[in-house]
Amino acid sequence: MAAIRALTDKICSVAGLCAEQTDRLVLAVDEACTNVIRHAYGNRRDGRIKISFTGQADRLEIAIEDFGTGGEPSGFRGRDFSDLRPGGLGLHFIRSAVDELEYDCRPGEGMVLKLVKFISAQEKS
Repeated sequence: MAAIRALTDKICSVAGLCAEQTDRLVLAVDEACTNVIRHAYGNRRDGRIKISFTGQADRLEIAIEDFGTGGEPSGFRGRDFSDLRPGGLGLHFIRSAVDELEYDCRPGEGMVLKLVKFISAQEKS
């Protein structure tokens, strides 16, 4: 996970995101990958995760692809904030860091999570 965090940090910096937005996206990608390990691969550490970054002048797209058991996105919910205990807030962190979030479910073949962050002039470093 350290390598994924470092790569995400570097790409966000190259894309021109400010430090705060970079930190939020690094956390979002980390949480998404952790969710893949936990839910798609049942905590197995041998599952594949493919991450791709696509940049344009006004946006950064991050696709996180797994080849696990999948799931139904309508059932993906973060734990309520009033329930104070570790875990269960990853989806809240992910949603708060991006402008668009899209799931592409492939039954029996895994899932692709696409995260989009629009880059405004105010957010650039």
